[in-house]
Amino acid sequence: MLTIRKILSLAVLLVLAACATLSGKAPSTPVLADKPEATQSKRPVPTVLPAKPGTFANSILAVLWRNAGEGHLLVPIDPATGQALPDDEPISLGQSYSYAFSPDRRTLAVVGYISSQHPNGGSLHLINLETWDDRVQELRLDAYVNVIDFSPDGERLAIAYGNATSQILVLNVAEPPVKSKSAALQTSMDFLVNKMKFTSNGSGLMIYGYRTENPSTVYQVNTEPPIVVLLDSTDLSVRWKDDLQGVHHGIVPKDENGDAPVDIFQPGQAVYYLPGLTFAPQRDILYVVHPSEDKLTSVDFAAQKISSVEIRSKFSWFERFLSLTAGIAHAKVAEGTTKRVTISPDGQFLYIVGERNELADSENDEWQVNTIPLGLQIIRAEDGSRIARFDTEASDINISLDGNYLFLLGWSQPQGSAWTQIFDTKTYQPVTRVQDNTWLVPTRRLNGAPILASSVYINSEDQQHYTIVNPEDLSVLVEWSSTDYLAWLNIP
Repeated sequence: MLTIRKILSLAVLLVLAACATLSGKAPSTPVLADKPEATQSKRPVPTVLPAKPGTFANSILAVLWRNAGEGHLLVPIDPATGQALPDDEPISLGQSYSYAFSPDRRTLAVVGYISSQHPNGGSLHLINLETWDDRVQELRLDAYVNVIDFSPDGERLAIAYGNATSQILVLNVAEPPVKSKSAALQTSMDFLVNKMKFTSNGSGLMIYGYRTENPSTVYQVNTEPPIVVLLDSTDLSVRWKDDLQGVHHGIVPKDENGDAPVDIFQPGQAVYYLPGLTFAPQRDILYVVHPSEDKLTSVDFAAQKISSVEIRSKFSWFERFLSLTAGIAHAKVAEGTTKRVTISPDGQFLYIVGERNELADSENDEWQVNTIPLGLQIIRAEDGSRIARFDTEASDINISLDGNYLFLLGWSQPQGSAWTQIFDTKTYQPVTRVQDNTWLVPTRRLNGAPILASSVYINSEDQQHYTIVNPEDLSVLVEWSSTDYLAWLNIP
């Protein structure tokens, strides 16, 4: 049982953490350390398929954290043993980092910081994933990176960083040496950039964000709608800009018309909203799933048009036939809603899960958190029509690289055990449920072959539990537990 102050502090931290991790930013540890020396290994590594077990091309990328002295270390992991390859020197990334892969998956871009408390610097690592070369350029940033994205041709890198507002950099990374920050294209946004992607032809930058006083303080309250911007990627001039009226993102007061200051530590004063966000593959469209209602907003950057539709069951007879109707409990007071969304590889379907947190009265004038799962919804991206709804307690979602399976991720209470439910997107039926502290996430070996990996913290043992699974037959290749923290880098 938690006090109201602890509950609301936790809710705010969840909002901020979700915003920070959208670009691949790793959890940071508040410990200062000396700047680690960058390391390189230039041993040529072939990437011919099939690769033998224990080879570099057959490995999975992960970031290892043991202590503040070493910081985060990029390492290739042998999926047959769970061990780092001994012949490839780890690459030091500092105390915190953000990353992105090039479209051909041959280059990994990482911005790492030597401090997790006071961002000042930022080292850009351009790591060749065939030779393990690490080209490093100091960017001298004064805030953490929120989003990184490669242009479709892999020659340019866009970086958004900032706190209440954001700076945008576009660097030419095609040929060494990497240009310095002063030589890069630069512009400022008067809001916090939360999502960013090059257009399909590389000529523009699509941006989504929201205004906030300061995302690092729990006193943040945001009443303005999110913003979308289309920049020309060649000079960063604004081609188009608009607000997303009706979309909530962040912490908002329940009485939006009130003039009095809002104390978010008092129940009933404010709620948090995290919308589901995803860009369409190969199209210049951003889909926004509203957290406060069953509604879908599509931002078409090519047409410079915004449209919204209600999510409705156009094929209700099909739902009844498959027995996938899920009842969602409605509460008197909703203290916060989070929605997660992923999209099929062909861009036709959106898959949505979420949860709503309520505060309920309890003894001793304290409050208890009740979590209500929102189930799985499958909707057509084109018109928002609901194809099916499935009853699940999952709070997060991933999709297999081929789009044939969903990985619904949940956490059982009160025992606190993670699980993954695998769902077939062709038959709209669950396949199996994997228990025992497993959150399966689809990624790739360095040779491009799909693989599933899991990393879950076990509170009762104060350890991290790791599992690597063959996606073809769901056989476990290896599993182990350790006090070391290992974060898998998900190769798209």
